[in-house]
Amino acid sequence: MGRKYSGADLALVIPTKDRPQKMANLLESLVRQTITVRRIIIVDGGEGLESVVSTYSGRLPIEYLECRPPGQIRQRNLAISQLDGRTRLSCFLDDDLILEPTALEAIIDYWNALGADTAGISFNIVNNPPFKHSVLKWLAGMSAPRMGRILKSGYNVPISPTPESIQVEWLCGGATVWRQDVIATHQNPEIKSRWAICEDIIFSYPLSKTFKMYVCADARVLHEHVFDHNKVMDHRYYGRAATLWRLHFVSCNPGLSAMLCGYMLMAQIVIRFVRGALRKDKTDWDYARGQIDGLRVGLPRILTGRSLVPALQELT
Repeated sequence: MGRKYSGADLALVIPTKDRPQKMANLLESLVRQTITVRRIIIVDGGEGLESVVSTYSGRLPIEYLECRPPGQIRQRNLAISQLDGRTRLSCFLDDDLILEPTALEAIIDYWNALGADTAGISFNIVNNPPFKHSVLKWLAGMSAPRMGRILKSGYNVPISPTPESIQVEWLCGGATVWRQDVIATHQNPEIKSRWAICEDIIFSYPLSKTFKMYVCADARVLHEHVFDHNKVMDHRYYGRAATLWRLHFVSCNPGLSAMLCGYMLMAQIVIRFVRGALRKDKTDWDYARGQIDGLRVGLPRILTGRSLVPALQELT
């Protein structure tokens, strides 16, 4: 592998938008880390973050950038453009994470224990729902006995929480450390869509064919998830978006099956209609209707070899 990695080789990239309190929580957890890093690049697509950044700028090596118009991939790519040869590892963090004090030290130690063919390592999100494999989920194309797999249906089996470090076929977009030379040569192309839900598997899964990727069990983080879209409750939009992005992912990877993806999505639709009826919950029905919209638009396109990018761009 050559020279061992240290905190001085690591740059943290944090895209954010309109979440000053979440950003303050994340930065407070970074202050408590047992190692220091070279750079923390915050890319702000919203408003009201300057006071938070100024509070921590004396304690952390923060660089603050604004990005207009905002966009998760756009903001991330802007930060990547600021990196130089001093950065050997790039860490992408969502703004609603909290790192346990030894998380960065654990992930650096794990890097130094692995081979040179490692491309990326995800943190272990310990408060995610526990992984439970079931035959019913497997029949619907949504489960496998082993964590971290990408199924032929395009479904990504969860990678965390995990009690032990594991090798996986995809990595989380907002809780992962990547080798900088891999990032520099495999940038994620921007698609102008309000919700890029599958961008992490679109980027990472092809890399698993060439490199090795892992989840480090000891690099523990908490995810304080925020559903910004609950402000408008447009669940039909999110059902349509998630469906189109999933179909786009499958269409970009020849080893995956559009027909199995369609089957899996139809199983999800049935489950949501039944669950909505049992719970008298309109949210499930709206999301399922959005999935039907997405299937109606997306499946004919990929079965006839047409790109889904125009449909994704319409999601703005």
